[in-house]
Amino acid sequence: MKIKALKKDWEIKDVSYKDRRELYQLNVKAFWDGKVDPDPYYEVLEKVFELSGLTEKDVEDLPMPEVDQLLQAILGAYLGLEKNADGD
Repeated sequence: MKIKALKKDWEIKDVSYKDRRELYQLNVKAFWDGKVDPDPYYEVLEKVFELSGLTEKDVEDLPMPEVDQLLQAILGAYLGLEKNADGD
């Protein structure tokens, strides 16, 4: 599966329905009651990184805010909420 984020194409693994449901549940917990809870938010991003097949080498040169942008774009692709991380 390919996504475009940070002005680059990224090759990521497809995920199963079960994985998508788990990500969705984690995401809902992170944004419960209209507020962002940082602990579940970063838990879901770490799960996205794990499932995506990306390695530390893939992201080691990115600033942390861009790593978060990339993982958020992948999450959106996995959950069918694709949002262009390039801002277009």
